[in-house]
Amino acid sequence: MQASDFIEIKETGEWNLEPAKGYYFTRNGSTICAFLTGAKCGENPVSSFKIVGCHTDSPVLKIAPRSKLEKFGCHQINVMTYGGGLWRTWFDRDLSLAGKVIVKEGDKLVSKYWNAGRPLMKVPSLAIHLDRSDEFKPNKETHLKPILTTNIVNNLFGSDIS
Repeated sequence: MQASDFIEIKETGEWNLEPAKGYYFTRNGSTICAFLTGAKCGENPVSSFKIVGCHTDSPVLKIAPRSKLEKFGCHQINVMTYGGGLWRTWFDRDLSLAGKVIVKEGDKLVSKYWNAGRPLMKVPSLAIHLDRSDEFKPNKETHLKPILTTNIVNNLFGSDIS
């Protein structure tokens, strides 16, 4: 935002806004609010104003607090759905892991962004000959548990393969 000539302000601080300038503030390191002031900012009386808002979060599978699962010899991740997704479209796709994590550095906990950068899991679908229903409507609590590739790789090639 600074490269776009927007000025950072603190959400809870006093705002000294000037006409025809751009401002922004962040919250929790993951939300940004930006706005432009009009050419007559600060003049009284205020005759009108416009507010435009949006959010950029998308449907996602979030890792649940108790995330380690194992069924039928497969390692899975327990997930929670977020957003109003078309969940049937998530089946049989390569999935990665990314997001905000808390790590210990020395005696401090530090928030960082992390991205595996490659597919690590998949939510498999049932073979078509085992489910002949017209439209599959997945149960978000039971059907959307991704299988981790680590166990498959270990079974095929041994656990020392990277």
